[in-house]
Amino acid sequence: MKRAFDFLARQLGDAVFSVLPRLAYAPAEKSGCGGLAVSAAALAASARPDGPLAFRAATFEIPCGCRTALIGPNGSGKSTLLRVLAGLTVPRSGQVLVAGEPPRLGRRRVAYLAQRPHLAENFPLRLRRLVQMGTYAHHGWFEECHHGDQDVDAALARLGLTELADRPVHTLSGGQLQRGLIARAVVQGAEVLLLDEPYAALDQASREIIDRFLFEQGEAFTVVMATHDPADLGRFDRILELRDGAVVTRHACSGHDHRHA
Repeated sequence: MKRAFDFLARQLGDAVFSVLPRLAYAPAEKSGCGGLAVSAAALAASARPDGPLAFRAATFEIPCGCRTALIGPNGSGKSTLLRVLAGLTVPRSGQVLVAGEPPRLGRRRVAYLAQRPHLAENFPLRLRRLVQMGTYAHHGWFEECHHGDQDVDAALARLGLTELADRPVHTLSGGQLQRGLIARAVVQGAEVLLLDEPYAALDQASREIIDRFLFEQGEAFTVVMATHDPADLGRFDRILELRDGAVVTRHACSGHDHRHA
């Protein structure tokens, strides 16, 4: 009887999992940027649904491939704006498109890195598996996918993490974890990177590696990065300042292969 039950259970399991991988993890999107990575018109949002507006009537554009800095004092709305672009915060009013579509969760083309990533302490997750999660956007739920292993290895190498691949994530330094999350975005194939002060509390080695990756390798993605360090600004193509509820374009290079002084 038990043998027959086990056989039926296996048959049922095979039938179920033959269907589940076809359930897409993320809706399909057209790749390639059509001129503007971000376009906002009369955008207003608050950090909390019942809170005061962080900014109002914000109208701005970010071209594809542009490295954009978000600057402004603490509490000016930089994090709120990034969360709106990531689909984590619903705007109060206005319109915004990111990579040609309204923001929403689970997009393949957009990756968001919070200033302080929250990972459960002692959770049994190794760095390689964290980076491999970037492949989930390219296959179905419940599908164990190995065809992205080479991409994972390449991303780990590019962010200087190969020797740490088997380390539990809760043992990594803040800089190592940030590099791991960027590697995951690379594997995901993200075209727009939304970064909330990624240099905060980084060790010098991690900062230099991330610097080279974001600014010196000629990557095809768009970067929107909140920063509070004036020394960073010379490397960006475009600067958006958030102050007193307004978003103002302070600098906008037309090309992306040069930085302003």
